[in-house]
This record gives sequence, C-alpha cells and structure tokens, in this order.
Amino acid sequence: MNTKRLLITCFAACSLHIALSSIAFSQDAQAKPESQPTEKDPHTAAVQDFFEVMKMKENADRTIDQMLSMQVKQQPQLAAFQDVMKTFLRKYVSYDATKDDLMKLYRDAFSEEEIRELTAFYRTPIGQKAISKLPALTAASAQMGMNRVQANMGELQQAIAKRQQQLQQQQQ
Repeated sequence: MNTKRLLITCFAACSLHIALSSIAFSQDAQAKPESQPTEKDPHTAAVQDFFEVMKMKENADRTIDQMLSMQVKQQPQLAAFQDVMKTFLRKYVSYDATKDDLMKLYRDAFSEEEIRELTAFYRTPIGQKAISKLPALTAASAQMGMNRVQANMGELQQAIAKRQQQLQQQQQ
C-alpha cells in the first residue's frame, strides 16, 4: 500500500467537503467583519434555513461517500481502508463536525439579505437541480484535479529537488 497515495486520497476527500460548501458561490464574496451568531439572531436563522434548502448535511455526506467510492474503484487496494477513511472524514469534515464553522463563514461572507436571496434561488427548480448535481460535479472536479496532479507529480518532484539544491547551495 502506497502511503502517499492514501494521504492524497484523504486530502482529496477532505477538499471535496470544503469545495461543496463554497461551490454554489462562484462569485467572489468579500468577508464582512466577524460577528458572533446567537440562537435567535435572524441572520443565523437565515443561514440555517439556507443550509436546509441546500441540503448541506445530505450533500456533504454524499460527497464524502462518492469520493471514497471513486477512489476505491480507481485504487482497489484502498478498499480495506474505506471504512477507516470514511469514519475519519465523517468525524472531522462532515457537516455535523463543521456546521458551526460553516455558519460563521457564511454569516461573515453574506449579509442576511444576501443569504435570503440565495435561499430563494435555491428553492427554484433550477436551484434544486443545481443542489442535486453539486456532489457529483464536485467529486468529478476533484478527481480531475487529482488525476492532473498525479500525472504531473514527476515535474513537481523535480522542481522541489531543484529548489532543495538551490537552498543547500545558498547555505554553503
């Protein structure tokens, strides 16, 4: 078992969850000053409603499952570790594990009005279609990126080796 490939797989699956939480917003959002959410705060309630409409929990879990499944198909030797990786990812990067942090990110990035507008869009038929397609699109995008990195890993290794030589020469 190649430990390096196993780590790349775990990293890719973790990255998927992060991408899932932001892929719906291809526009650049400038973070507003940090604010602390409260239970009865209307802004927090709007974000919670948005997360429900986006099916964040369901899609995050599905994305983790899809990515792991794709990895096992591509690298059958990972099958013996799939349950371990799934348990790890669900523990640390699942929706349940990251919900509070995600709430803060969205509250800081979008005003209450903006969140309500996004929620209204995602309630439309095209918005619901986007929600249903996001996990598969995210998994496929991550897989493409990972394939490109792996296909060009030699170039990266050469660049790192060259830099190491340069640093060693500078120290002499």
